[in-house]
Amino acid sequence: MENSKPENVVDFYNSFSKQYTESVKRCVPFYDEMLESLFLFLPDNFVPKNILELGSGTGNLTKLIVKKFPSAKITAVDISQECIEESKLQINFPVNYVNSNFKEIYFAENSFDLIVSSISIHHINDIEKQKLFGKLFQYQTTGGILSFCDQFCAETNEIYLKYISEWKKHAFSKGSNDDEWNMWMQHQKDHDFHSTLENHTNWLKQAGYKNIDCTKRHLLWTTIFAQKL
Repeated sequence: MENSKPENVVDFYNSFSKQYTESVKRCVPFYDEMLESLFLFLPDNFVPKNILELGSGTGNLTKLIVKKFPSAKITAVDISQECIEESKLQINFPVNYVNSNFKEIYFAENSFDLIVSSISIHHINDIEKQKLFGKLFQYQTTGGILSFCDQFCAETNEIYLKYISEWKKHAFSKGSNDDEWNMWMQHQKDHDFHSTLENHTNWLKQAGYKNIDCTKRHLLWTTIFAQKL
């Protein structure tokens, strides 16, 4: 109904946990390549001992972390307990799961060598993003790296609308349909906060990060690398 209250984001992911992976692979262009891009520009000698994942969902990125860094201690934070349970079914590895909104988490300073996230940070607004980046900087060890991919908007509304149009074409070419597309668009309207690449870069600089770069971009989906030096 047009005037109905937006579905709570926790309820959305709890109810959608078993369908999430199939849907996101239809509707996110080059999804697997995007996840791989998070690790592409890590230094060759970079072997993180402690890794934090924000918005771990059903474990698609978590599995990749385990594969690449099997000796690391992994902490995975997600707001949906149902998604966490789905992740546990996929991953035979002692991940430390934290059922929480990641904007409300607190860890000791210098806790993590690597912090990663996939299509999650856009669920908090711009002020919350700035606060989160400041907290993440404190949580990272010196030399630590933040690498995340997310949905960003464009510098102009005209380009942004073109992004959405091309995104829809891709989703339908992969087997999506009107019901699924409309579901994601409603979710986006209710829960998503898209910000520009320039804003993200400035916020990371303000938090203290260096070597900030956009290492991959296709339509809305953008990968960012930043380092604490």
